[in-house]
Amino acid sequence: MKRTEKISSIILLIVGVIIVVDTILAQFFMIGNKQNSLTLVYCIAFVLLCTQFPNILKKKYVVIPMYIMIIQMFYSLFSKLIW
Repeated sequence: MKRTEKISSIILLIVGVIIVVDTILAQFFMIGNKQNSLTLVYCIAFVLLCTQFPNILKKKYVVIPMYIMIIQMFYSLFSKLIW
């Protein structure tokens, strides 16, 4: 069980960093497309894995990409309302 939790947290970290970098490139530099389907799959996997492995929320390297995505979402909403 411990090995599965470790592998899933590493996968969440890698996919989260990819989504954050992709969103930054698409939002600020107009490079590429935002991967909405990958983001949706990441969010579903995050919720399912957090319910299966509650200790995954204690790992900062798993939670920080989610926080960055939430900040990017608020920035996107505010920028669309202003412009």
